[in-house]
Amino acid sequence: MRKNVVDAYARDMIAGSWRLNGETIKIATDGTLLDGQHRCQAVVAAETTVPMIVVRGLPAAVMATVDAGAKRTYADALKLQGEENTSVLAAVTRRAILWDRGFRVKTGSVYPTPLEMNAFLETHPSLRTSAEVATGLSSKSLLPASIVGLCHWLFSAIDSDAASWFLARVTDGDSLTADDPIALLRDRIVRLRVGGHRLNETEAVALTIVAWNVYRTGGTRSKLQLPKGGLTAKNYPEPR
Repeated sequence: MRKNVVDAYARDMIAGSWRLNGETIKIATDGTLLDGQHRCQAVVAAETTVPMIVVRGLPAAVMATVDAGAKRTYADALKLQGEENTSVLAAVTRRAILWDRGFRVKTGSVYPTPLEMNAFLETHPSLRTSAEVATGLSSKSLLPASIVGLCHWLFSAIDSDAASWFLARVTDGDSLTADDPIALLRDRIVRLRVGGHRLNETEAVALTIVAWNVYRTGGTRSKLQLPKGGLTAKNYPEPR
């Protein structure tokens, strides 16, 4: 049983956004629950009731076929909803909702539900523009498109034109002096990639924000520094 899945389902149920989508609770002839454990546990956790379709009397052997097909991703759902740039939009929306909830580090185990992300996208439509910008820069960008999209969304709330220019320069490096914060950011990322190191995305977002903040002041630096002792929710840089 995966607690994060139970918690996610329970949040949808408590919010009243849980939907009957045709998926069934499957019970074997001997009473064994074959499919629906997380949903049932979420009902208990949410202390509520939701409608579900229950299929009984199945042979236990069907367990091997449960969830054997390709799992639909949130990007797949967005495509069915008629959205564009769906892979990037899905990734950016997830990052944005986690940022909005105050998650800055160790975000890999936090899973907003598709319904939560749909609701967030509905109230933050500018995410579509950020996903479009990130998609346009993705072929040449040193940073993952999801990070570019998140940073564009965050920075655009401060200055949309400056955000687009800044991230374009992070991508192409045009007309930058050696002490320009954007050049320092590019050099830091290139060194990580050339050295064969895996890009730590939590640090990459933080460094991009640090570079943005220096850029906004019109200042220069000899290097970009992160907080000593490592990044935490309390010392994580905020865009200004």
